[in-house]
Amino acid sequence: NNNVNLCWYEAAGANPFQSIKNLRRYWQEPENLKMAWKAPNGIYWICGKKAYSELPHRWKGSCTLGMIRPSFFTLPKSGSDLLGAPL
Repeated sequence: NNNVNLCWYEAAGANPFQSIKNLRRYWQEPENLKMAWKAPNGIYWICGKKAYSELPHRWKGSCTLGMIRPSFFTLPKSGSDLLGAPL
């Protein structure tokens, strides 16, 4: 199952990642430089025009978690009138 459930608790200081075990610690300890900030499979840290599966060590700035859907498709290796399948 690759479903990711997100929720937002309506309370002061609420952890928006509370329902995601591997992410909730980032909200609880944002100053912890020893832990790797890894995004769940299929999701990336999107920071401006760059995306990371894991934030670089000592990274500073603003990011959001999101999915990336490429806007291109593959072409077959051999010449034909058929286009490749959309990704």
